[in-house]
Amino acid sequence: MRDSLARWHADHVNFANLLRLLDGQLALFHDGGSPDYDLMLDIMYYMTHYSDVVHHPNEDLVFARVKQRDPSTGATIDALTAQHMRLKQAGEALAGALDDVVNGAVSSRAHIEARARSYTAEMRSHMATEEATVLPAAARLLTDDDWTAVEAAIAHVEDPLFRPNVQTRYASLRREIARHAATAA
Repeated sequence: MRDSLARWHADHVNFANLLRLLDGQLALFHDGGSPDYDLMLDIMYYMTHYSDVVHHPNEDLVFARVKQRDPSTGATIDALTAQHMRLKQAGEALAGALDDVVNGAVSSRAHIEARARSYTAEMRSHMATEEATVLPAAARLLTDDDWTAVEAAIAHVEDPLFRPNVQTRYASLRREIARHAATAA
């Protein structure tokens, strides 16, 4: 149990850090500067290939059990589950727009900025709700048998970015995270 909850909380911390990096690029973008589109695309590639494909589906397994144990959580869990799908669609749309820019397509700055700001706001709100309500409910309500069943059903995929041996695809993003952390300290 604690491993799953700790892993999801760590994911949320990592996602929040990536959203801050994205915010920094959006500030450059908004002020008419030259953001690092490749970095922005790497962030969204990670969010659409790890958060949406591994993290959220695993949470959905826990959410279903929490809802079963405490039906009063149903509205919140249903909203979060639906939000997983909206975040996936919004993330894919933003990644597609950024990919177009990286590959030379001219796109409206306002269009990309609006998509990115909407995505980051919804993702932050989503994580805050999970952290404040559902994850504590899971810790309180689920039995050892529930956690055993969830662990058996979860696809154990190592985080491709936040692990000791980062995947090559994310090497430059990992360097930027380290650089940003060093300047923040």
